[in-house]
Amino acid sequence: MEARRKRNRRQKQQKHRNQENDEELISVDWAELPKVILEIIFERLSLVDCISVSNVCKPWRNAFSRELSCWKNSGIPSLLLSGQKDREKRTCISMLEKRAWEMELPEAHGKYCWGSFQDWLVLVSNSDYLSVEISLLNPFTRNKLNLPRTWDFYHKIVLSGIPSQKNFICMLVHNQHREIAFWVPGAQLWREFKLVGEPFEDAIFYKESFYLLSKDNEICQIDAASIFAAISRVNTSAHASVSEIKIQCHKVSMSENHTNDNVLRYLVESCGEVLLVCRFFSSNPGAILETRNFEVYVLDVEQMSWERVEHLRDRVLFLGKCSSRSFSVRELGVPMTNRIYFSNDNAAPWWNEWDSGHLQGMSSRMRLDNSGRKHWGVFWLGNKDNHNYCFRGDRDNWGPIWFTAPLWWYCHNFLTN
Repeated sequence: MEARRKRNRRQKQQKHRNQENDEELISVDWAELPKVILEIIFERLSLVDCISVSNVCKPWRNAFSRELSCWKNSGIPSLLLSGQKDREKRTCISMLEKRAWEMELPEAHGKYCWGSFQDWLVLVSNSDYLSVEISLLNPFTRNKLNLPRTWDFYHKIVLSGIPSQKNFICMLVHNQHREIAFWVPGAQLWREFKLVGEPFEDAIFYKESFYLLSKDNEICQIDAASIFAAISRVNTSAHASVSEIKIQCHKVSMSENHTNDNVLRYLVESCGEVLLVCRFFSSNPGAILETRNFEVYVLDVEQMSWERVEHLRDRVLFLGKCSSRSFSVRELGVPMTNRIYFSNDNAAPWWNEWDSGHLQGMSSRMRLDNSGRKHWGVFWLGNKDNHNYCFRGDRDNWGPIWFTAPLWWYCHNFLTN
């Protein structure tokens, strides 16, 4: 009996101590958690988790904001919808949280968004017949760079980096001939170079060179230093000789034998490698803009061959006509492993939004049902059910553009709300 009373007394004492500890924990001001502790916490969390944790209170939000400069990831993958050139606000979607927002873009009023490089947008105005005005705009810093007017014969623009980088170069890819044009800051016009062969389908900047992809999967490599040197010479002519720049054309073998019909090809730089992504559209004449499959290949530079890739490891790909990019899944902290996000691109790479008026209203003219069709989709590489995959793209509207919203801007605008 005495032993039971002692046990009950000890239990009551322990319960009392626990209550006191709980009261102490409740009374702790977690907003005053030391900065060094918060830094350790943020270092161990994914981007999405950091955003959630930083939303607890203002001091934590400020602590995360100070860490942004050290964050390896350069921003939030996002979409900018098309068909809004006459608006001063553009609809955007964050891929991490599927959050939609309206971006203030008065500088883009009356202009098309052609593509992007990180957080820079490429804007195009086609007010004059057969020519276009191109400008680069950072909508987050409001920095802007106007490029010389040029002919409306190009289907893609590629930037070597952000405009503030040393030896910055812009490249245009012709939509009818194997022709390219370059511009560097300070130049008064674009320098055009004509090559022999069919037009290039896609291009990227990779390790100080432009890589251009032909229909037969051939790669043409153009050294950036030779481009800069050629354009920097005093020359008032828009046309230049190919001999002025260093070009290497590589025949690249591929183990898979594919028809060139109904295939859209993308080049993507990912973790120091060049990827070729083949997007297969349905061959059914009535199945307009229906994507059935994707295949990914990596460029073996030593053997000059395209090797099939079955798994993207830590990467997720975002594919678009004038803006494709690779992100780290681990850094983003979202379940995107082995995923390919893609916009509703036209099966032919040669068209642009401003010269695709024939696509508008296509469904009604052909008496097709356009309901349920989408602006963008997701493909899971290696999924056993891919043989049944079918993405039905919106037939009446141009595909959206991928861009990157900087972390500092995203946190400032959304974590405070």
